[in-house]
Amino acid sequence: MDNKQPLVLAFDTSCDDTSVAVLKRRKVLSSVVSSQVDIHAEWGGVVPDIARREHEKNIPMVYDEALKKAKVKTEDIDYIASTYGPGLAIDLEIGLNFAKELAIKYSKPFIPVNHMEGHLLSGLLENSKGKAFTEDVEKAKKENSDNDGIKEELFPALGLLISGKHTELIYVKKVGDYVKLGQTLDDAVGEAFDKVGRILNFGYPGGPTLTEFAKKGESGKIEFPVPMKNSNDLNFSYSGLKTAALYKTKELREEGKKDKEWVYDFCRGFMDAIVESLVIKLESAIQEYGDVRSVFVGGGVFNSEEILREIGRVVRSYGLNYVYPAKEYRGDNAAMIGLVGYYKAQLGDYIEKHEEIEKVDRVPRLSL
Repeated sequence: MDNKQPLVLAFDTSCDDTSVAVLKRRKVLSSVVSSQVDIHAEWGGVVPDIARREHEKNIPMVYDEALKKAKVKTEDIDYIASTYGPGLAIDLEIGLNFAKELAIKYSKPFIPVNHMEGHLLSGLLENSKGKAFTEDVEKAKKENSDNDGIKEELFPALGLLISGKHTELIYVKKVGDYVKLGQTLDDAVGEAFDKVGRILNFGYPGGPTLTEFAKKGESGKIEFPVPMKNSNDLNFSYSGLKTAALYKTKELREEGKKDKEWVYDFCRGFMDAIVESLVIKLESAIQEYGDVRSVFVGGGVFNSEEILREIGRVVRSYGLNYVYPAKEYRGDNAAMIGLVGYYKAQLGDYIEKHEEIEKVDRVPRLSL
């Protein structure tokens, strides 16, 4: 085994995407994702049991395709990693059990990975040509060649995670050393987007449509309260914003106005409230933790280029590195799980005994 260039095979079935990836250190050799969005759209959201059946059907094919694209065999793999939480319980177990069985069959070290740690570090992935996805990471690699070129230069850092079920602020002393500073007290940003999208009859998922409509709206025409603006802590809350959006749609429709007359400005106002709430909390964290060198962001909500850009504007105004993933790695994917697996392998944090691998279980409400 070449410990300087380890191969990691990774799996993720935490929600409705079946994903398998192969990495050489931080370099993504293959990343295959089988999406179920069209299937669940009929139901207005993810149905866990349907997702489980689709995972069972798809995972052997996705696994074979990932190996084929990476031009490797399972025998070539050095470590096998899989998400074990957080996520939907009956869906998590499909990828986890598949990965455990492979690790035992081929006598490979096994690495259980926290899904949110994957999102947190996803900006450190490299493409197949060895290029990082942000200029800041490339700069760090040139300035510090030790520890894979990133560990000392970019840390300590703040992590802002925004996904369907999670909105969190994390203090990152180094890879593997985290302190949660704030989290959502109810709905996450992604949930708020999709729930308001349903109120507006956008279908599932509603978030992307809402984001696109906001581009055509005018700020200030329809305003919403900024969640947790004066809470004096680093927590988030979006259930109140969702309720305000529901009442506002009822008010506008009861006035006899057609949706097309106000929907763009409505989405603009909603987006403005979301962005301002994120900026307020991030700035508070940067000011409170003055030793940070970087801000890492991750999660599917960063598919919104506007949110990515606005957070970047704040980060750069403080002279910090801005580390974010390429678009294909902002949603759920196994590549980010393989990345965490690589770092854990470097730290010796893996399981080799078959009986210990068998004991690894899903943890649906796992915290970072």
